[in-house]
Amino acid sequence: MVSEEKSITHINNKIKNGGAVVLTDGEFLKEIQKRSSLKFPDVDVVTTSCQATTSGTAAMLCVPVTGRGVFTRAKKIWLNGVLGYPGPAPNERLGLVDTLIFADQMANDKQGNYNGARLIWDIIRRKEVQVECLSVEGNTYETSFTLDQVEFARMYVYNCFFSKLCAENKTSSRTSHLKTIRAGSKILLNRASGIVIGCGTHSAPQSRSLSLAADMFEMDPEDIKESETDMGMTTTNSVALAIPVLAEEVLKDLMDCLMEERSQETPDNIHNLEKDTAEYLKQLIKAGEFLLISSDMNLNNWF
Repeated sequence: MVSEEKSITHINNKIKNGGAVVLTDGEFLKEIQKRSSLKFPDVDVVTTSCQATTSGTAAMLCVPVTGRGVFTRAKKIWLNGVLGYPGPAPNERLGLVDTLIFADQMANDKQGNYNGARLIWDIIRRKEVQVECLSVEGNTYETSFTLDQVEFARMYVYNCFFSKLCAENKTSSRTSHLKTIRAGSKILLNRASGIVIGCGTHSAPQSRSLSLAADMFEMDPEDIKESETDMGMTTTNSVALAIPVLAEEVLKDLMDCLMEERSQETPDNIHNLEKDTAEYLKQLIKAGEFLLISSDMNLNNWF
């Protein structure tokens, strides 16, 4: 007799033993079309990916500025002309400045074609970044760094909307797959391992926006693409999720949303990147290098 729900522990054990059935969202839809009788015990995990605009992105960096004891605190700091915000930690006596960069912060160049999103992209590509730091003593220090020279570099996405998982014709009965995504769920952000922090800044029960975090050191710059917005050119982050198929309602709701999203046109370059990223996550799971969160919870208790 088939149980009414699987557990995360059960799926993780199958992943470790090499017996988990893992499909990308595209493969999942093909299986649905071939097998109208497909049931939730037939699939353990579905991987999916999206391109999320960096307008809801920030990066926290520990920026090396000077040697120890040169100045007491940073008043202002610019990275490639983009204004950063010094953090409260008094690391300046160590010559380090905790710096928060927002993706939509424009640089102070006259052309106005460089912003925090481009800066974050350049950092991930390990390009040299020019630093200008004004201390509270009134002195200005100039230096440069690359990603490999910093001790801490983390990206925070505070408004990632996964449109393909949120059907336009929403009803309360079509969100069970969203409830499998909770604080602590593992994700890939530009192919680097990260986690879901919680809901995003613009989130509703049936229109899930997520907050994410991941270290920048292992991110792949090829997963970041330029895109056109009302504010001009910006970049997009590649985000991949693993949806555990824990119950029949999860399979059905996920199928309905993916089928609806598939009918909408997507540029080929975006579609191919999302397909490749979903496949990359699938291979990590199949190799036992990516496990799901270990706590087992009833779907109604997930955020």
